[in-house]
Amino acid sequence: MRSVIARPRLIIALLAACLLAGCGSQPSRIGSAALVGDQAIPVSTVQQRFEAVVGERPQLREQLDEQGRKDELARQIAAFTVRQKLAEVAARRQNLRVSEQEITQWVQQRGGARAATEGTIFTADEVRSVARSLVLMRKLGSKHLASTSVVFDYTSATSRAEAERKANRMARGQEQAAELIQQDKSEGVPAGSGRELSAASSPSFAAQTPLFAADEGTVLAFPGPGRQSAGQWLVARITERTTGNGDGQSNTPSLGRQGAQLTQAFGARLLGLTAQRVGVELSPRYGVWDSLELTAAPDEGQTSGFRIPERESRA
Repeated sequence: MRSVIARPRLIIALLAACLLAGCGSQPSRIGSAALVGDQAIPVSTVQQRFEAVVGERPQLREQLDEQGRKDELARQIAAFTVRQKLAEVAARRQNLRVSEQEITQWVQQRGGARAATEGTIFTADEVRSVARSLVLMRKLGSKHLASTSVVFDYTSATSRAEAERKANRMARGQEQAAELIQQDKSEGVPAGSGRELSAASSPSFAAQTPLFAADEGTVLAFPGPGRQSAGQWLVARITERTTGNGDGQSNTPSLGRQGAQLTQAFGARLLGLTAQRVGVELSPRYGVWDSLELTAAPDEGQTSGFRIPERESRA
């Protein structure tokens, strides 16, 4: 009788242990630097990159020790590794590819592997991996820069706390957003509805703002262009987002010498949309995921702003 009773208990114990260890179809948090959708980035990957760069540059290690900034470098490496994974996901979904020849050309244009990685957070040994990700971002940006536009309702805030409060209210739905905008307008606060922007009309602005990288219904709150002096925050609810499915090459506006840089920056911004759709979770050892700047922040209070997807507003 004891063995019959013990067996179910043993099974229950094993199931509990499996759940705690992250068994099953979901990626395990144990030993993960980050989860990108159903894919885990091992802590060992970030650690190896960290040790490689400080091992190659002894002066950097000394500087980090003196300034107490080892955690900052680790966060930067973890964040870029997440962006690399997001670029892979976006490329796979949109059938974008980078050839070995394109990678070689990218490296050669920058004077070789060592010159290309000088002053960066990576070593020459990783240059091809980094190049692949950056070229993918450029292709993503080139594909969508000419055809992406957004329509949004917006208001303003003068502090982080006020921006968060207004963002949460706008995220409750169109009716709440309209009431807030009307109230703010009556009080002389800059606010409005149906503002339309196209990425092609201002590529440099498009590369700097998260407005083009959010699903319809998403609320974004972040410091405005005069963030350094004015302290103004923009709180926007995306009501419409359109983008083409072509290659984007024939309609891409003339960008001059900065073309590759701008399209890469815009492509990197668009990874915010991929991150929103698949989900990103960063290990606490690297801080918290900044969903607007797609980087790692030391804590929630130091992120660049707020992103509240529509699915959360309905909860």
